[in-house]
Amino acid sequence: MAATFAASHRSAIAIPFGVPDYVAHALGYAGLGALLVRALGGGPLGSMTRSLIVPAALIGALYGLSDEFHQSFIPGRMASVGDLAADAIGSLGGAAAAAAMGAFVRRMRGRV
Repeated sequence: MAATFAASHRSAIAIPFGVPDYVAHALGYAGLGALLVRALGGGPLGSMTRSLIVPAALIGALYGLSDEFHQSFIPGRMASVGDLAADAIGSLGGAAAAAAMGAFVRRMRGRV
């Protein structure tokens, strides 16, 4: 979250390799969504469950909203509904991927 805040505070950011802005948003927030599921699970990887997807995605989307609001005060930056949508979709995707990883870990532990 600190890295996102720091990047948002800069007036211009060059995205490498010609990656579209919305892809960079979705990928960054996917990582955040996965980390939020891990944090909300509060235990080993197997504690990451489907029930944590929605709370993690909502927290990620709300952080995206606060980030877009913050950007509206930075010269050369502007808030964007498209960026917010990419943030929310990324958070949801990352949270779902983390929960799937948790299910995989639980399944593998059951086989041992």
